[in-house]
Amino acid sequence: MSDEQNPKGPDDQKPDNAPAPTVESLQAEVDKWKALSRTNEKRWNEASTELDTFRQAQMTEQEKAIEAAKAEARTAALSEVGTSLVEAEIRAQAATAGVTVSTEFLDLNRFLGENGRADADKVKSFISSLPKPTANPEFPQLMGAGHHQAGGNDISTMDPNELADIIAGGSFL
Repeated sequence: MSDEQNPKGPDDQKPDNAPAPTVESLQAEVDKWKALSRTNEKRWNEASTELDTFRQAQMTEQEKAIEAAKAEARTAALSEVGTSLVEAEIRAQAATAGVTVSTEFLDLNRFLGENGRADADKVKSFISSLPKPTANPEFPQLMGAGHHQAGGNDISTMDPNELADIIAGGSFL
């Protein structure tokens, strides 16, 4: 069979008697790729840190002051809108959990992270501490509420003469 007659490439061909992959072999493959990814991420973080350190060492005092001012401005700007971000995060997680939260009396600054943004873990722990609503709330039994029929007499008309007869006859009272 020539390559023109076979639509599959040489890499796509598998022997017919190849065993199916097992769960353990697939899990081992996943673990291998996760470990490689973590190693590459660690290397990238180390290289980025080294590059930042090198850049800071090469900066003049004026450039360092500018960078410090930028960082301070960024933190100030985030702290101004940080409480709005926290409130939005609380409302979103509360809606997901099926509870209602009033943020009016909460100290929203407690939910800010060091970077000035909402700390999702703090918000999540707060939301999980709230009581969950019951699926079918139980209403108290109210006496006198609802439809109740009067005694034995059935008033079928509102004719004043018939009503006077019922009252005078004592059957209504």
